[in-house]
Amino acid sequence: MFGFVEYTSGTKRGRAAGDARNRDLAERKRDAPMYSLTDYKNRVSAKGAVTSWLTSDSANWRSLSVLLSEREYHADALALPAFPNPAIKLSLNRSFCMEHFSEARWRKINYTRGTGMLTPARHTRLIRPDFRTPRAFKLLHLVLPQDTIDFVANEVQKPGTRMRSSLGDFPFFDDPVITNLGFSAISALQGGAPDFFAQATAQSIAVHLLLGPSRGFEWHQSLAWEHISDYRLVRVLEYIEAQLSDHLDLRVLSREAGISPFHFAALFTKAVGATPHRHVQHLRLEAAKAMLRDTDKSTLDIALTCGFASASHLAAAFRRQFSQSPTEYRSSRRGFRLRPDKRGDNDS
Repeated sequence: MFGFVEYTSGTKRGRAAGDARNRDLAERKRDAPMYSLTDYKNRVSAKGAVTSWLTSDSANWRSLSVLLSEREYHADALALPAFPNPAIKLSLNRSFCMEHFSEARWRKINYTRGTGMLTPARHTRLIRPDFRTPRAFKLLHLVLPQDTIDFVANEVQKPGTRMRSSLGDFPFFDDPVITNLGFSAISALQGGAPDFFAQATAQSIAVHLLLGPSRGFEWHQSLAWEHISDYRLVRVLEYIEAQLSDHLDLRVLSREAGISPFHFAALFTKAVGATPHRHVQHLRLEAAKAMLRDTDKSTLDIALTCGFASASHLAAAFRRQFSQSPTEYRSSRRGFRLRPDKRGDNDS
């Protein structure tokens, strides 16, 4: 297990100089401003630090912010801004070493792929890379709405008790469950998944962080005795098919079923054999296939009609499911290749 290694000065003069620098660093950490995710991206991008981005903003995710970045860190100390929401940063590098400023000292932490740090809401950090590590770092950022944490804490707490919804500060964070959920979010984002997926993932992350592995397992086991009635299930399934082009999420469907949004996903999955997101995505892709085969509508028109945010989101989901683009599918089904002027949609 990795731990902290404290740095100390070898002489009185060195200790005095170090104490002065530490006081200055502590002031910088305490006075760091609060930034939103967008503000932070703009701030570091303006300095040219970020070399590439993959962000959930492009998919209009609102329930979970996902950010995949590669940036260069230098030996200088870097103040990480506070966020109004908890943030998880996971390393995508094989290994590197980072120093954290805590309790008036620099403390060294070794990270490997999939490990990282959990920073609670309104908490700042002061870090600097170790000189021996590569200067370029790839990081996965997961920013979870505090409202989701509060909501989940209220849903999973036992009757007559009150669960705290504030998360702890972990400069070193190693949790395979969260890492797998984070990598799944990347894959879903690249595959064009809607905010529907982000909602379920955010709730799963919140449950795991609040309850831990054992209590989380016990909570999931308790759902085995609950079920959704046939009447409610049929009502939801009919609503989904009738509203495929609309914005569908857990809140909308759970309201239609008359069930808590938090319990709805688990009960729906148990009854149908697929998560709400996968079921809706399946119906939308099948509807898109039929329209590609039977109509002359553009890919964009089909995407919007079937509930996708754009032609590119339809294309990503379509290729992920059927291993070919919408244009390739349409050509193969009709036996001819579309003219260039009809292939202007972004579905490659």
